[in-house]
Amino acid sequence: MKGEPRVNILIVDDEESNLLALEVTLEALGQNVIRADSGEAALRQVLNQDFAVILLDVQMAGMNGIETATLIRERERSRHIPIIFLTGMVKTDEMMFKGYSAGAVDYLMKPILTDVLCAKVEVFIELAQARIRLQEQVEERTRAASEISKLNAELEQKNTALLERTAKLQETVTELESYSYSISHDMRAPLRAMQGYADILTQEACDGLTPEHQAYLKKISSGARRLDSLIQDILNYSRLSSGPLPLQPVDLDRLIRDIIEQYPGMQVADAAIRIEGELPPVRGNEASLTQCIANLLGNAIKFTPPDRKPEVAIRAEREGNDVVVWFADNGIGIAPRDLERIFGIFVKVHSPETYAGTGIGLSIVRKAAERMGGKIGVESELGKGSRFWLRLPRA
Repeated sequence: MKGEPRVNILIVDDEESNLLALEVTLEALGQNVIRADSGEAALRQVLNQDFAVILLDVQMAGMNGIETATLIRERERSRHIPIIFLTGMVKTDEMMFKGYSAGAVDYLMKPILTDVLCAKVEVFIELAQARIRLQEQVEERTRAASEISKLNAELEQKNTALLERTAKLQETVTELESYSYSISHDMRAPLRAMQGYADILTQEACDGLTPEHQAYLKKISSGARRLDSLIQDILNYSRLSSGPLPLQPVDLDRLIRDIIEQYPGMQVADAAIRIEGELPPVRGNEASLTQCIANLLGNAIKFTPPDRKPEVAIRAEREGNDVVVWFADNGIGIAPRDLERIFGIFVKVHSPETYAGTGIGLSIVRKAAERMGGKIGVESELGKGSRFWLRLPRA
């Protein structure tokens, strides 16, 4: 019983010698043995303590064992304590009936065999210890449940606060996107006016302008075009970031061929764009997919050394429920440190003087791909070209 909780055993007898004998016998069990020399003393003990078992002498002066057991059973706290009667009298049916009616679980005849007494008491000790362990487990689980309930309540409060902050943040983001779209849209009108007036002056008053003044007009027109292109990219990015994006089957082969034939940026002299094999249909948004492909092809042609003929190979492969479209070029390549950076908004790896651009194109590609349930990535080495891949769901 090492490590088990000690329990109380109540021995009740009006003779000191009997109490002493019981104490000596029960000492080997290693429990708390508490004595009472009368029925009244026994009742006082059970008022404030719990017992694994009560050994109760039947024949006592004053209140006898049967009467004591009856009163013990009447109290809620002591009602379920097992009682073993000790008697030197010959057991009769009447006495047995009274004893069991008063709540006895067993009778032992005096003189008591120590081995029998210890064996019977040990059973009730083990039962009491099992009840204590069970009660401790119940209390521990109750404490744990209370703690979990408390944590759940705190989590619920934090979640509610988070949802409120998220809603406010979403409202702010929506307002900012709307404001950004409105500002960007309104800025294009004066920019186009600047560009138009500069072009008119260049065409109609060129002869009356000095070379220096002509250069100024070209810078005004070029700057207006660049800013208009930047605003257009911001508008495209803003549109992709908000609002519904309906998805449907898209004929990828037809779409890419149309882009190659119709987009002015694809008509660079000596540029070679070829489609290798079948391009299966995908599930996407045709307008957004057009932006993706136009940006990827435009970059492939633009980022080619001046002494090299631009070459772009387009192919597709099926991977499970997806289609992966590859755009391989023979351009300048990308440094390893920039392979992820280039998809950030307003990120420019090269100076505008070397390669013009707004720094938003690949951000638009990534945003569009994600909105269509796809992904975009690149494999590249400096000086050895780049291989961009676009993963989209199969139609």
